[in-house]
Amino acid sequence: MRFQPGFVRGVIAVAAVSFAAIVSAQTQTAVHLDAANRNVGSDTFLRDNARAFYCNLPEDNNAIVIAARATNSVRVPLTQIFDDVWIVGSRYVAQYLIKTADGFVMVDAGNNAAEVQTYDYPALQSLGLSPTYPLKEVFLTHGHGDHDGGAQWLLDNLGARSWLGSADAAGKTYAPRQIDSTNLAPQEISIGGKAFTVLATPGHTPGSTSAVLSVTDNGQPVRVLINGGQSMTSSVPQVAQYLDSIERTYTLARDLNVQGVMTPHIYWDGTVKKVDEIIAQGRGKPSQFVFGNEGVLRQLAVARECSAAWLTRLDSSRTLPSWRIHQVELVGTPTPNAVSARLSNGWNDVAGKQIKFSIEGKDAACFAQTDATGLARCEGANLPSGRLQLQFEGATSTQFVDLPATARTDVAFADSGGGCTVGNGRFDPLFIGLTALAAIGVVRRRRQRKV
Repeated sequence: MRFQPGFVRGVIAVAAVSFAAIVSAQTQTAVHLDAANRNVGSDTFLRDNARAFYCNLPEDNNAIVIAARATNSVRVPLTQIFDDVWIVGSRYVAQYLIKTADGFVMVDAGNNAAEVQTYDYPALQSLGLSPTYPLKEVFLTHGHGDHDGGAQWLLDNLGARSWLGSADAAGKTYAPRQIDSTNLAPQEISIGGKAFTVLATPGHTPGSTSAVLSVTDNGQPVRVLINGGQSMTSSVPQVAQYLDSIERTYTLARDLNVQGVMTPHIYWDGTVKKVDEIIAQGRGKPSQFVFGNEGVLRQLAVARECSAAWLTRLDSSRTLPSWRIHQVELVGTPTPNAVSARLSNGWNDVAGKQIKFSIEGKDAACFAQTDATGLARCEGANLPSGRLQLQFEGATSTQFVDLPATARTDVAFADSGGGCTVGNGRFDPLFIGLTALAAIGVVRRRRQRKV
C-alpha cells in the first residue's frame, strides 16, 4: 500500500504532537522542581529548610519528615520571639502564646491533655495567667491530634474555647467555634479580642486554616503569617486544593505586607533553628522570626512550586505554569532626570519588561523597558525628591507566572549635570540671583580691605 505524501506528513505531525505532549507530561515535575531551585536563589537557609521539606514528596525524600517527627519528645523551652508572643512545645510541633490587653490567645493546643497540663499550663502561669488575666481563646490551625489534642483540657480547666475550620469540626468533643471552611476569601474575626485575618486553606486537612495577625517586635507592629498545615497527601483532589491554598496565601501575604512567620511544625521552615539562635544569642532587632515581605513571599513561591511538582507527578496530564520570583533594585546614583533599575530572576529572562519609576505620594512617574541584561533607564522624567518606588507589575503566559516585584528607597537627588538642579531639579532664577548678589558683596568687601 502506498500512502500519499500529505497523509504521511499528517501522521508525522500527529506523532510529533503526541510525543511532545508525552515529553511535556513526563518533565512537568522536573520543571517545577527546577523552578523551586531557581526561586531559592542564593538563600541557603531557604534551600536547606523550607525548600527541602516542601519538596520532600516529589523528590522521594519523606525520610526528612520522618526524622523530624522523631524529635517530638524533645522539648522547646518557653522562649520569647516577639514583645507579646512566646513559643513553647517540642522540636516537632509548637504552640504560640500571645499576650493581649486583658488575657492570652493560644495558637494550637498541643499533642494531648497531659502535655498541655505539664508544659503549656505552667508556661502560661509564668507569664501571668490568673483569673483576671485568663487564657481567653485558642486558634487551631487544623483538627489533627497533634494540634488540638489539648483543646478539651483547656476548655475543661481554663474555660478557653477553641476556633477551628468547620470542615474539621465534626465529632470534636470540645465543641469548637467554627470558621467557615467553604469561604475561600479572607475573613476578619476576633479571637480572644485579637484581630485575626483567617483564610481557609484546605489540602492538608479539609478544615485547615491559615491566619495573619499583627504582633509587636521591638516596639513596632509586624504582621505575621500562621500556616494552616504544611504536608501534602497523595490524593490528587487534595493536592490540587493544597496548591490553590498556597497561591491564595501568597496573595494574602503580599496584600497585607506580611513580614514574619509563626509555623506550628517548627522544623518545616527552619523555625526551630531560629528558636535555637534566640536561646543562644537573644532575640534580635528585628526578631529572628521576621523574614521581611520578600522573604515570606519567596518561601511561599517555593512551596507553590514544590506543590506543583507533586501534583504533576501524581497526575501527569496536568500542565501548570511555573512561578518566577523577580527582584528589582536601584542602579547607580539617581538624578531627577536619570534613574536606572535592574530586574532579575533565576532564569535570566528579563528583556522587554516594563519598570515603573515613581515617587510615593506624588503623581510623577516614568516607565522604561528592560534591555537584555534587565536594565531599565528612565530619562527626562524630572522626578521630585522623595521615596522612590521601583515596580515590575508581573506578567502571565502559558509557561510562566512572572511574580511582581517592588523596591523602595528614600532618595535625595544629586545634581543631574544638565544645568542648575536646585530643589527638585528645576532651574530657580531667584536662588541664582541671590547667589550672584552674595558673590558681588564678597568681592566688594575684599576690595575695601585692600584699600
